[in-house]
Amino acid sequence: MKIERITPDEAINLYHCMKKIDQESQYMLYLPDERTFESPNLYQDLAENYYIGVKQNDNTIVGYLSVHISEIKKIKHIGYIHTGLMEDFHQQGFATKMFNESIQWAMSRGLRRLELTVITYNSPAINFYEKIGFKIEGIKRESVYMDGLYHDELYMAKLLEGQMSEVIESI
Repeated sequence: MKIERITPDEAINLYHCMKKIDQESQYMLYLPDERTFESPNLYQDLAENYYIGVKQNDNTIVGYLSVHISEIKKIKHIGYIHTGLMEDFHQQGFATKMFNESIQWAMSRGLRRLELTVITYNSPAINFYEKIGFKIEGIKRESVYMDGLYHDELYMAKLLEGQMSEVIESI
């Protein structure tokens, strides 16, 4: 197993990983059969944004973390995170490694903050994000419609300046 950048030529592998995670987890944005492979869009997204993945020895991708940065100058210092990891690979330190590498990358690019959202009842994810230094900044009320109900999400963020050593030491 290795943690490394996902390149545009691995788009189809990333897509298969995302589809599998959509089927395993109720917490992903896409429903199990909703995500489609739109190769030009995914190739472009991989080329323009930061993607890191957990890869098996045969380069099968089993988890990913992406950081998207806006082209809008006033918010170009913010990276927005999307992440997922197949169930068989939970609790093995892979998420921590992906986040640590992504935080280092973001700091080397001069980003000031990283942001993400998480459904309010996903306690394991919230606890993990808090453990690595993300703070709850607000609530996005009734933002996800699932199983006939509206669910709230938490806005979480981590300010990066001077905090890298704290993250690495705490994990």
